[in-house]
Amino acid sequence: MKNSLKQELYKFRHQRIPLYGGIALVVLMLYSAVSSSNPSRMLIAQGFGAGQWLTIIMIAIASTFVAMEYQNRTIMTLFYKNSNKSAIYFAKFIVMLIYGALMSLLGLVLTFVLKAVMVGSKYSWGAMYGQHSLLIDLLLNTAGFYIYLLFIIAVAFLLITLIRVNAAVVGIGLVIIFMGAEFSSLVMSALPHFSAIIKWNPLNMVFVINQFANSSYEKYSNLSLPQIIIGNLIYAVIFIAIGDVLFKSRRV
Repeated sequence: MKNSLKQELYKFRHQRIPLYGGIALVVLMLYSAVSSSNPSRMLIAQGFGAGQWLTIIMIAIASTFVAMEYQNRTIMTLFYKNSNKSAIYFAKFIVMLIYGALMSLLGLVLTFVLKAVMVGSKYSWGAMYGQHSLLIDLLLNTAGFYIYLLFIIAVAFLLITLIRVNAAVVGIGLVIIFMGAEFSSLVMSALPHFSAIIKWNPLNMVFVINQFANSSYEKYSNLSLPQIIIGNLIYAVIFIAIGDVLFKSRRV
């Protein structure tokens, strides 16, 4: 596992994917900032949309990271050097988690810079606004994103090993991010007698991004914060386990 992780980290560092992901995040956060002539406190607390943009970026990068091995036929060399396919799969997953953490840090730094440039001292980082200070809200939203990151990377890895089409994986990921929560809420509203079961569906897990900082989102997810965290972690484990089985059984 240790050798596999070193190999995957080395390959990932020497690809252009990490650079493209960072550039995309900068551009998208700048777009969020300049599209609003007077950024609100909520926009700043959400890191100028960093969580939303990062989920999209991470889906694309995670699926590409696996897909490129097959497109370039480097997976054959990888399997030749290491017959433990599970070690390779989990090493890739860990690399994505490390990259996601670095991207989250980049998002935080950019938020501080954009806030200083766009609104200056209009909103104090330490002043209390509702439940938390602005800084705490930003950190909690970032924490919520990282919990969801475990879920979304597991989904991306599962889908790319299942359907093997990178564009399709990105498309499905976008549907989950932008329409999943709304669809989940509609189903729970339409079937209130079954909401106790429906609320645990995977599409509902996206609410963890906002629920960390704002407990009012519980009325949409119908899950408490501990419940939605546990739900994300359980789904991540299930999806990564299924993805691992598919990865090991996939013909090169």
